[in-house]
Amino acid sequence: MILFPAIDLKDGQCVRLKLGEMDSATVYNEDPAGQARAFEEQGFEWLHVVDLNGAFEGQSVNGAAVEAILQTTKNPVQLGGGIRSLAHIEAWLDKGLARVILGTIAVRDPGLVREACKLFPGKVAVGIDAKGGKVAVEGWAEASELGVIELAKRFEGAGVAAIIYTDIDRDGVLTGINWESTIELADTVSIPVIASGGLASIADIVRMKMPDAASLEGAISGRALYDGRIDPAEALGILNGTLAVDASQFEEADRS
Repeated sequence: MILFPAIDLKDGQCVRLKLGEMDSATVYNEDPAGQARAFEEQGFEWLHVVDLNGAFEGQSVNGAAVEAILQTTKNPVQLGGGIRSLAHIEAWLDKGLARVILGTIAVRDPGLVREACKLFPGKVAVGIDAKGGKVAVEGWAEASELGVIELAKRFEGAGVAAIIYTDIDRDGVLTGINWESTIELADTVSIPVIASGGLASIADIVRMKMPDAASLEGAISGRALYDGRIDPAEALGILNGTLAVDASQFEEADRS
């Protein structure tokens, strides 16, 4: 079970949004590469990066910041936001990304995703961002009529490395992950699922260790880490089994 710390990039800075609204950005670090290095030093083994400007504009905008991150951290990095062509995918993988995350293009051109999976095995993930159970695209600015599970099933057997599932209604507001929908998705498809949106406390980390969440690959944490609501050492200790968890934490997580 992997805990992915998140770096969301807006105008070259490390920020967090609320409910995906660009005008609600809180700047947490003006040095994204330094933040990536700090996450590595805290013991995290992966890094989740999103080019927010790129997601809205359909092309890479924070490329310089991403490249600085890749040069700074030894951890594998997955990147989403504005990656919408095979050439763009190849270019980022050549720069050292562990995997790219395709969101809007997965809805607009699923054939491109399948082709990318064949060309770059194990390097392509699909980002499914949902609002009210329906998939959103173009940096969450546009809603579709496509259901989450319907979209996910389109990529069964295609070689997708992971699905990053975000409940937009919970993103950045620290209300807890939508475990019911996330686990339903993970149990429905064979593709590994990573939970995103709303991870709020150690109770959510404990929830990741409960038996029904065993089908998940992990979860992404942003604001809770930046605000100090989750202690990295405690969270990683729980996930790797070196830190015991008391029953009251399990009960709190289960009620959420």
